[in-house]
Amino acid sequence: MKMYTVGFIFNEDLSQVLLIKKTHPDWQKGKLNGVGGRIKPEEESLGCIVREVAEEAGLQTKPESWIYFAKMKGSEQSVDFYAHVYKESAGALVSLTDEEIGWFKSNELPDFVIDNLRWLIPLAIDKLKNDTFHHCEIEHK
Repeated sequence: MKMYTVGFIFNEDLSQVLLIKKTHPDWQKGKLNGVGGRIKPEEESLGCIVREVAEEAGLQTKPESWIYFAKMKGSEQSVDFYAHVYKESAGALVSLTDEEIGWFKSNELPDFVIDNLRWLIPLAIDKLKNDTFHHCEIEHK
């Protein structure tokens, strides 16, 4: 089974979210997604999101600053979703790959986002604001 992480990084008032314009895989090409990637065999999920954010956005984060809020599982892959509140200057964030990153209004997402971000981002915000659930698990076909 392939295992992945996706992280949503928010500004302090949660009004903006950092997203990446994907160039691969093909089904995501040209769409916005959270930052993340494939978990390496020797990695834990949390270590993967810390590594991927550093590699893709140049942002050094600590594992304890990430909040795990959802898992989406299918027959061939599993994705762990994390949220993080970024309290530094937005100028410190840079695209370090061919995939551009940028800030977007978290309540007015563009048309070209991965479809499930329309409910995953509000779920992440709810977890950060209210912490009324431990995490959720979504099973898909």
